[in-house]
Amino acid sequence: MSLAGKIDRLRAASLGHEPDAFASRLGRLRRAHARSATGGAEPATLAAALAADSAADGLLMRVREVPLPCDDSGPVSLTQLPEICELRSPEWVYIDTETTGLSGGVGNLAFMIGVARYVGDQALEVRQFVLANFAAEAEMLRQLVGWIGRAAVLVSYNGKCFDLPLLAARLGMHRIADALSGLPHLDLMYSVRRAYRGRWPDCRLQTAEKRLLRFFRVDDLPGAEAPAAWRAWLDSGATPAMRGILQHNLQDLVSLACLHRRLVDVYRGGGRADVNHAALGRAWRDAGFPRQARSVWELAGDDLDDTGRLLLASLYRSQGDWMRAEAVWLALHARGNPAAALELSKYYEHRRRDYRKAIDFADHCEEQERLTRCDRLRAKVGVGRQLHLWGGTAEFSPRMR
Repeated sequence: MSLAGKIDRLRAASLGHEPDAFASRLGRLRRAHARSATGGAEPATLAAALAADSAADGLLMRVREVPLPCDDSGPVSLTQLPEICELRSPEWVYIDTETTGLSGGVGNLAFMIGVARYVGDQALEVRQFVLANFAAEAEMLRQLVGWIGRAAVLVSYNGKCFDLPLLAARLGMHRIADALSGLPHLDLMYSVRRAYRGRWPDCRLQTAEKRLLRFFRVDDLPGAEAPAAWRAWLDSGATPAMRGILQHNLQDLVSLACLHRRLVDVYRGGGRADVNHAALGRAWRDAGFPRQARSVWELAGDDLDDTGRLLLASLYRSQGDWMRAEAVWLALHARGNPAAALELSKYYEHRRRDYRKAIDFADHCEEQERLTRCDRLRAKVGVGRQLHLWGGTAEFSPRMR
């Protein structure tokens, strides 16, 4: 019989009893149902295995202060990334979940949620919530939202697509106000992808750990095994895999904090040949910080690819620095870059009024652009010759084409 059926039967059988007696019997029934859902294992067993405390009936919590194993020392301005550069005195909260499935869906829930915030400059207070049974989920979510607060900036890895939508769905199911979705959110996966897509075989968190942080996990239980670990606890009371998942979750949080600090250095530009400097500078430019974009592109030196050089020349042009823009375009043109030839053709047509040179550069553009520009420019040269013979002057629109 289902729990709802047992409750209805108990309610009917308890008519005539005092309300307190009914509540007591109902509580015993619910606790018995929770034990049956975990193979008869008590939450205290899991608490002892995880060195955790009881935060509520069926909800465990482990709190630790963890020193950061990052290379840098002293305070770091963690807002120096394009997406968050305008934030003032943010309170960073790192968040990572372990769930019953690796995809979305109504039945998927987080049985373990790790959160962390700074204690000083070099340590984190890590708080890990663990469900010992399904019944404690609502209480876990309430405590989680309360601890995070309303002034936090969330930091995750793929949290925008996975962790936060999942938590929002579960909060909605339990009719708890979703105070998380409205918080500022920095998803470091996008910062890593922007810098290293195509340079690395993949942009998973553990790849970033190895290549940027020099972290190499030993005896780590992969997050993909988290659903099986929790099912093993529910079915038979097995705890070893749950200990592994707890440690995995802790390492994810520490890595998030260290990766955040390291990416601030990466986004300053310079010093790394494997970074996509063009993309870094474009992110700064698009966020409204052209000075940082210019610095990133200039510091890259020979490591800046042709895309980045074109972006740098475009920035010089927008700032009225035509001499530097022309120098970049000429260097690219010497390597056979058709986009640079197009920019030079426009430059000599509209800025220098040298149509013959504009035609020379147009001859090295992509075919369709070459045909269109050359025909139009030759027509301009012909009109100018006629006006000169007639003693007139040639006036042409400076509008770029």
